[in-house]
Amino acid sequence: MLKKIFLMCSSFFVIYLLGFLFLNYYLYKQYSINNIILNKTFDAAVVFYGESDNSGNPDKESIRRLFLAVDLYRKGIINNIIFVGGWRPSKKFSGSELMSKKAAVLGVKSNNLFIDTHSRDSIQNWQEARKIITKNNFKHILLISSPFHLFRLKHLIGNKNNIKIDYCTYNKIDTFSHKSFMENVIDYNYHMISFVTYLLMPSKLYQFLIEKIRN
Repeated sequence: MLKKIFLMCSSFFVIYLLGFLFLNYYLYKQYSINNIILNKTFDAAVVFYGESDNSGNPDKESIRRLFLAVDLYRKGIINNIIFVGGWRPSKKFSGSELMSKKAAVLGVKSNNLFIDTHSRDSIQNWQEARKIITKNNFKHILLISSPFHLFRLKHLIGNKNNIKIDYCTYNKIDTFSHKSFMENVIDYNYHMISFVTYLLMPSKLYQFLIEKIRN
């Protein structure tokens, strides 16, 4: 009996590990910043807030996304930056607003910065971003996040309303700060579990739980 349990656990772990290694390689390659043509211009980039660290500042994942967006802005590849996510009403905290302030310090002009202050999860992030995109008549958009999050976003986004969307992530080795193997594993687990939960759970219940958890 113990041998069967051990074999089952071992088989599950091997399948899990192979799945992670394949997707980690494939998604980084598919969404790599190196795929962006340098003479290509986007009306705006949508940058998704990750989480906050223990001090209430954007975590390392959020900073990676921020720095990539600012770098592309400086190079003239994106004209505007839209920050979304990180709203925690009980704490009176907006992660997207905090990211926008940091982008301004890094040289992004205020008239090229847009923020959402009412979204707590990926679905709401995109809904609020789309309102900003539509209002400003942006047509060509670049979504910036981690590769596993981009994979999830690509399946969550429905009607694009004639918006042309590209997806882009940082180089995990070159980025500030370097993204470790364990950080990639945690990112993979979080987004795969979130994606499966979204698919299996009724949408109203899913949103209700999100609002309770991220209050």
